[in-house]
Amino acid sequence: MKNILRIFLRDVNRLRTNVIAIVVIVGMCVIPALYAWFNIAVNWDPYGSTSGIQVAVVSLDEGTEMEKVHINAGQQIIKNLRANDDIGWQFLTSEKEAMEKVESGEYYAAIIVPADFSRNMVSIFTSHVERPQFDYYINEKKNAIAPKITDKGATAIQTQIDETFISIVTQAAAQLFDTVSGTLEADGGPMDKLVQSFRDAEQDLDGFVHTIDAFSQTTAGIQSLVKTTQATLPDVQALIKDGKTTATDVQALLLSSKQVARETVKALDDIFAAAQTGYNDLADTLDSAAAQAETSSAKAADALLKLSDQVQNIVEINDTCIQLLQNLNQELPQPSSELSALVKQLQAANDANRQLIKEIPPLAQEVRSSGKMTNAAQKKLRSSIDSALAKQTKIRSDYRTKVQPKLNKVISSIYDSLTDFSQLLTGASTGVANIHQVLDGVDDTLSGGKNALDSTKKVIDGAKNKLEKAAVSLENVGSDERVKKLMDILKTDPELMGDFMSSPVKIHTHTLYPIKNYGSAMAPFYSILAIWVGGIVLVAIMKTQVSEDHERLRRIRPYQAYFGRYILFMVLGLVQATIICLGDLFYLQIQCEHPFLFLLAGWTSSIIFVNIIYTLTISFGDIGKALCVILLVIQIGGAGGTFPIEVTPQFFQNLYPFLPFTYGINAMRECIAGVYGMNYWLDLLRLFAFVPFSLLLGLVLRKPLVRLNRFFNKRIEDTELM
Repeated sequence: MKNILRIFLRDVNRLRTNVIAIVVIVGMCVIPALYAWFNIAVNWDPYGSTSGIQVAVVSLDEGTEMEKVHINAGQQIIKNLRANDDIGWQFLTSEKEAMEKVESGEYYAAIIVPADFSRNMVSIFTSHVERPQFDYYINEKKNAIAPKITDKGATAIQTQIDETFISIVTQAAAQLFDTVSGTLEADGGPMDKLVQSFRDAEQDLDGFVHTIDAFSQTTAGIQSLVKTTQATLPDVQALIKDGKTTATDVQALLLSSKQVARETVKALDDIFAAAQTGYNDLADTLDSAAAQAETSSAKAADALLKLSDQVQNIVEINDTCIQLLQNLNQELPQPSSELSALVKQLQAANDANRQLIKEIPPLAQEVRSSGKMTNAAQKKLRSSIDSALAKQTKIRSDYRTKVQPKLNKVISSIYDSLTDFSQLLTGASTGVANIHQVLDGVDDTLSGGKNALDSTKKVIDGAKNKLEKAAVSLENVGSDERVKKLMDILKTDPELMGDFMSSPVKIHTHTLYPIKNYGSAMAPFYSILAIWVGGIVLVAIMKTQVSEDHERLRRIRPYQAYFGRYILFMVLGLVQATIICLGDLFYLQIQCEHPFLFLLAGWTSSIIFVNIIYTLTISFGDIGKALCVILLVIQIGGAGGTFPIEVTPQFFQNLYPFLPFTYGINAMRECIAGVYGMNYWLDLLRLFAFVPFSLLLGLVLRKPLVRLNRFFNKRIEDTELM
């Protein structure tokens, strides 16, 4: 122990009596602190100074009209951005000028709103929907971080556009409702008018049913009278006359219901077309999720879950079509094999869709946890979507080429038979003499006509029941105070309703362990880094080998030399750590909830780091110094000092628990933002866990390496260059 103290005291005396040595020592102690302070200062508030990043904005939007409401989303975007100083927005009128400034590097990015932007926004209310889009150009060459900042700006604009779209549409709808309701209220209120219309339609359908019943009974009577003798011809003539009158009453209904049937058949084609368009939207959503995975795994996962909802919508559309087609096939005079085949195709398509829905949630969870979407997963999902789109396209094609023509033919056949029968009864009154021939030809037509009338009666009965339910529901709605309140809001304050619909949910953020600026958040990393750099500076300038003094120090043992010189290194390291931490606290004035614990973390880290660096150098010589630099490089990327360790490659995630930087940084973070439980003391304890391994190398394993180091150093010196 005496020799250890003698070595230390001798080293101090040698430094104390040499002015140049003192100057060098002061430099070694201050330089690491400067390294930390400069980096912390430059990172003090980088995202609070983004107004200097210039981004061009050009709106070419021509605007549009919707229900007498003028809409210009481009002007609204410009207006909102003028009040936003997060980024240096530059408002230009020429797309060419904006592109030139981005390409030259004068501006970092440009956002171009096209001329048809507003028109496409409201196209959702037309038969031809066009997705609105704006163009975003970015110069990634100019800076590595700036693109990420401008990307956030572009995303903010997209969010703003979404809110503007919902707000504009809601306001327009509310204003339209206000105008229409004002007109209707003059006649007793729109709800009462609508309910009365439903009641009138219900009564009209009752009359239709009675007419069809009379016509059906007349037809049945005629069928039985066909088989009677010629003696009853006068009675037959009377019945034909009655039938003629009845047919005239029904003829208008036949023409109307025939048109409804044809419109129903055409509507099925429109439904299949909508489902087909839905698959194209699926592909767009998948591309959006893949792009968002690069910047925000949470948004990408939410986009994938939205994809699942879109597929479910298509499943529900197909299920509705399946039920409709099955019911229609049962009501036809003779079931259609083409309809049955189409139903099977729809069922197969829905089976594939449900399998696709099962595949999406696991992929969304994987994206949320890993932060990326693999090409293989994206390709597989794209393949499933393309396959489903192909099936839906074939379904629509088969319907248009095979099923729709046959349905139209059946409808024409049924209603033509009924029309012919009506005309036949009308002409029968002109010649009773030919009634036998007429009745023989009409007998078959009567059978088919009676079945068609029975089916028509069922349809009308169903429609009458639905109208009755709708009228009752509307009467209940009209008396609901909540609905009345909603109508009052729509009529009196469209802007309030538009604002609510554009952003119905507000986020109330609660920050745990808040840190007031980015510099304070980065202080642990740069302070720990500077302490390690300080240790490397010490071994780079000062000798680690102890020489014997023939007067006072003789026969120095290896462990005495190890500890005797290490004490000096440790003291200088503590001085470095003290300057670094005090400068952080009082010069830079970082946020720190526990200043003394912050100093203690710096001192502890210095003791451990200097011991590791000193041991590697004394054990391996110049190779040891190189190892210290390599450890520095690895710890910068693998200790989670800047990016979360979870977003780094798997190699660094596996190495993270075995790096001393990890625990020094974590301990200082506890001091800055607030200590949780025993985390601070556990981090210091884990730091001390590196000491036994360092001492084992420096005191035991170093002995066999002495000769190897001497040989290596001799060969290096022989070059006369190193």
